[in-house]
Amino acid sequence: MKESHQDLMITAAEWEAFLDDLQQTLDKFAVPQAEQAEIKTIVAGTRADIVVQGREGAAPKKSA
Repeated sequence: MKESHQDLMITAAEWEAFLDDLQQTLDKFAVPQAEQAEIKTIVAGTRADIVVQGREGAAPKKSA
């Protein structure tokens, strides 16, 4: 997971935006709370490999 995401330079702010999108999707499809909790636990376990160290508070990168 880390190797495939390291060059993307994903910031903590971008991670939080992803989590917000995930929550909206789970709500839209009425995923039960127990399953939501399971999915969120799995996703949270990947954060350290996806969010780039040293960029925790960096602004999201601008797209061209």
